[in-house]
Amino acid sequence: MRILDRERYWAFLKAYMTCYISLVGLYVVIDAFSNIDEFMKRCEGFPELMKAMGRYYLIHQAAYFDMLGGVISMMAAIFTVTWMQRNNEHLAMLAAGVSTHRAIRPVLVSSVLVSGLAVSNKEVIIPRFAEDLQKSHDDDGTRNVTAIPSRRDERGVVLSGLEAVRSKQTLVGRVNATIPEDIYGKLRELEGQQATYIPEGMSRAPMRGGWLFRGATLRPDIEPEQLEPDASILTLVKDEAGFPPQHGPGILPGRTYFLRTSLTFKAMTRKPDWYQYASLGELFDGMADPASEGTERNDITVEIHQRFLKPLLSLTLLFMTLPLVLGSYGKNMFIGLGMSLGNSAMFYGLVIACAYLGTNAVLPAALACWLPLFAFGLLATWRWDIIRT
Repeated sequence: MRILDRERYWAFLKAYMTCYISLVGLYVVIDAFSNIDEFMKRCEGFPELMKAMGRYYLIHQAAYFDMLGGVISMMAAIFTVTWMQRNNEHLAMLAAGVSTHRAIRPVLVSSVLVSGLAVSNKEVIIPRFAEDLQKSHDDDGTRNVTAIPSRRDERGVVLSGLEAVRSKQTLVGRVNATIPEDIYGKLRELEGQQATYIPEGMSRAPMRGGWLFRGATLRPDIEPEQLEPDASILTLVKDEAGFPPQHGPGILPGRTYFLRTSLTFKAMTRKPDWYQYASLGELFDGMADPASEGTERNDITVEIHQRFLKPLLSLTLLFMTLPLVLGSYGKNMFIGLGMSLGNSAMFYGLVIACAYLGTNAVLPAALACWLPLFAFGLLATWRWDIIRT
């Protein structure tokens, strides 16, 4: 590695860290002061408050890097090249026979490395802390989940609840399961006071892969012989031995039923934007999950396309922007920076608009995601060719 290359790498790193700390630090300070009351709801004393806030913002660095990594990479490249021009280093290298493309090679390599780190962050780190990243400021991970949406499995069974207890994997309040008429010949409504999810891995449970409804009633009722364990998706449970205990004290009036369904506790309690924190494997599983339907399926499709395109879009933005600084406009540093910011606003405006059209099915998801790359890729190629060496 040549001395000039090391200088460019070091300049890029300094610019990147300065921009990242400035932008993220400002956001963290504003967000912390705006939500300090929310943090205090789950903390007692100053040391515990500092620990909770430190953990919250440390984990969220993965999300901040995912959102700002490409933009900051572009800003770092602009500052590196601009500083090189301002100190007349670029002119000296041209006089020594070093072309502009060769001079900025370390900047391009650094941007590619940042894009690689962004991919690793998105596929490894963010999915690992997905649950923490989706928590609100006052959520310590123990409180109940509210606003449970209705979900449908592959047989058309619709399950809904009012509240979920994380530690028990139990829906409480009023839990409803609507069974379509093609299963029992008539539309059935199963309503219980609570329903506990029994995963396939719970070997001690006599029935697995579904929900145990307690304090339940079935309307209209079904003949007992239709509710045998091997004859139906719905089973009347007479002995609860082996099942997890019910949530809360007392005796729940009503019967106990076991409903076999592919809807898991995670599928029932996940937030609407869960796919933003999932890995590619989880996204493909979500596409095959019957619980993902309607607009959510469009959202997942768009997210999959954007996941593949994000590194390419970041590099396209860089190749669009650097010529504004290196070309004829680069004689004035502030004009170059201003045009670069306007260029970025136009770029992300189109990306966001196309994503909106894709998620709302106005355009096919593939076309909506690839359109910005086609449009700006041609512009970036044309601009790159006008760089004077």
